[in-house]
Amino acid sequence: MKNMSRAMRRHHAGRLKRVRRFYFGCDNWSDPHALGRLLSTTKPCSCWMCGNPRRYIGRTLGEVLHLVQLAEES
Repeated sequence: MKNMSRAMRRHHAGRLKRVRRFYFGCDNWSDPHALGRLLSTTKPCSCWMCGNPRRYIGRTLGEVLHLVQLAEES
């Protein structure tokens, strides 16, 4: 059964490499290092456009509503 999980992991890695080949407006097929980087993470950086929105915008609406509900219960 272990070989099947390895085969599935390799299958999904190849599938994601084919899908993410043209990320960032260029063909990454010729650069295996860049293609491997795209396999593990699709975000090129952690700026305000690419990174976690909570860091730059603040709490999500769900978190705010949850805190309001907790404050009303107390």
